[in-house]
Amino acid sequence: MRLTMFRLLASLFLFSQLLTQAGTMKVYLGTQGRGLSKGIYLCDLDSETGRLSQPRLAAKISGAGFLALHPSGKYLYSTARGDENQVAAFQIGKDYILNPINLQPSEGSGPCHVSVDPTGRCLMVANYGSGSVAALKIDEDGSLVKSASAHQHEGSSVNLKRQRGPHAHSIYPGPDNKFAYSPDLGIDQVVIYSLDATTATLTKAGSARTSAGAGPRHMKFSKDGRYAYVLTELHLTVAVYNRNPENGLLGKARQEISCLPANGNSEGMSCSEIRVHPSGKFIYAANRDVQGEGRDSISVFKVLEEGRIKRIQTIPARVEIPRNIGVDPEGRWLLVAGQKSGNVPVFQITGDGTLKKTENEVKVANAMCIEFLDPED
Repeated sequence: MRLTMFRLLASLFLFSQLLTQAGTMKVYLGTQGRGLSKGIYLCDLDSETGRLSQPRLAAKISGAGFLALHPSGKYLYSTARGDENQVAAFQIGKDYILNPINLQPSEGSGPCHVSVDPTGRCLMVANYGSGSVAALKIDEDGSLVKSASAHQHEGSSVNLKRQRGPHAHSIYPGPDNKFAYSPDLGIDQVVIYSLDATTATLTKAGSARTSAGAGPRHMKFSKDGRYAYVLTELHLTVAVYNRNPENGLLGKARQEISCLPANGNSEGMSCSEIRVHPSGKFIYAANRDVQGEGRDSISVFKVLEEGRIKRIQTIPARVEIPRNIGVDPEGRWLLVAGQKSGNVPVFQITGDGTLKKTENEVKVANAMCIEFLDPED
């Protein structure tokens, strides 16, 4: 009788463990890699409860301020903004710890953003300090080949403190992988390139302007690829553009909407990150209070007809300086990287897209980027 009961309890325990594991996805957290932070950390996210496990160090590296996952799920790439300006390649081990593959120059100063094209053949990097971008070929083993395609942006704009020269802040493959888009904060433009992912080659194709002094930082595309949503760091807005699939160009901004409430004080505020919900129905933006007055927040937008958007919520971010936000692949949870406060809280995404506070959070010093890996993919 006792043996039977023991076997029953053991089976139930094993079954519960399998269920827990099946509902778990991995979260990589990029950090500054200085002081209390040592590099890239790894957590487990329970997709049912939103709970995060205690972070553990996945790779020791300095300046991993932005991360990008390979579409195969086998490799992870990061900026390596330490003593040298580089990008780093890692192989994801069986235990999800990151094994270093190699480093390559970012072909500029201050690498701040990386992305991988959908075929997994090309990594792109934006260099904020030099205002330049580069593309690097990814070999079959996940290693990076030194770039043979780098471009220097040119120009300036009206904000004398932030826009005396170009500051490429990010670069993304377009929805059809034929073009790449680089928001440049310093020149108030989204610089557009033709992209040959096979050879990792960028060719200048055009540009789209934002309003003067807006400072475009990051961007995302609508689910159908017809519209581009550009987050402006200095004006704290989301600008909506039509996208021409034939030549990749963006028209004049057809809408520009504030990330803050009408009565919100924008003095000493800036925007940092924008994400589109997997359903394509909602957009999320992070607002930073650089004056430290407790105004850090996350804004939620509903996507309307013809790509237009409407702000439906602004909620306290529960961090100081939300450098990055991430939406899990199932669209159930939103995580916030608190760069100054060193915490990563979890918000529940409700059916209407709005955010609901949870008690789930972990501590990670200098948290700067969030990247999800679903083991089932």
